[in-house]
Amino acid sequence: MTTHFVFDQKAESQSVQAEWSIELNERLPEIVKLWESIGPALVEAVAATTKKPFSAPETVHLTLTDQPSNSFFGVTVNMRYALRSFTAKPVPMRYKIDTVFHEALHGFVSRNTPKMSPLLAQHSSQPICVRNHLHLLALQKASLLHTKDPAALEQVVALDSQLPSGCYKRAWSLLNATPSTYLQYIEELSQ
Repeated sequence: MTTHFVFDQKAESQSVQAEWSIELNERLPEIVKLWESIGPALVEAVAATTKKPFSAPETVHLTLTDQPSNSFFGVTVNMRYALRSFTAKPVPMRYKIDTVFHEALHGFVSRNTPKMSPLLAQHSSQPICVRNHLHLLALQKASLLHTKDPAALEQVVALDSQLPSGCYKRAWSLLNATPSTYLQYIEELSQ
C-alpha cells in the first residue's frame, strides 16, 4: 500500500510563516522517497516481530503549527524542527520518518497490549505518558533492530530524550535497563 503525505497549506494557521511552508513543500519529495526506502521494512518488521498484521498508514498529515505529532485522527507529524527555515539546528529528516512510524504504531499497540498487562502494573507509579509508550517504544526498538539499523535507533533515543515532557526519556531508560528488557514488552504484544 502506498502512503500519501499531505501538507494542506490552507489548513495551517496564520502563525505558520511562508518560508516554512515553502521549504516543506520543496522537501516533500525527499520525505516521500525516504519513507518509501525505510517504511516498508519497518512495517514488515512489526509483523515479523509480533506475528500479527500491521500496515502502513494510508495518509500522513504534515503540519507546521505548534500542534505536536500525534495519532488522534490519523497520523499527524509536526515538521517544524526538521526545517532550516524554522531552526538553526534542524533534526534529521530520518528522525521525522521514524516519528511517522512511531505515530502509526499507536493504534496497533493500543489494540494488542494486554488489558491487565503485568509489565504496566509494575510501572503503575509512572506517569501515563511513560506507560503509554513502553510497549510502543519497545516495538519501535525491535523494528529498528530487525531492519539492522542501530544508528537510527540511537538517534531516536537521543532525540526523543531531549523532548520537553521527559516521558520518552523515562520510557527509554526503563526499556534500556538491560539489553533484553524491551523483549518482555514484545512478548506481551505477541500474545
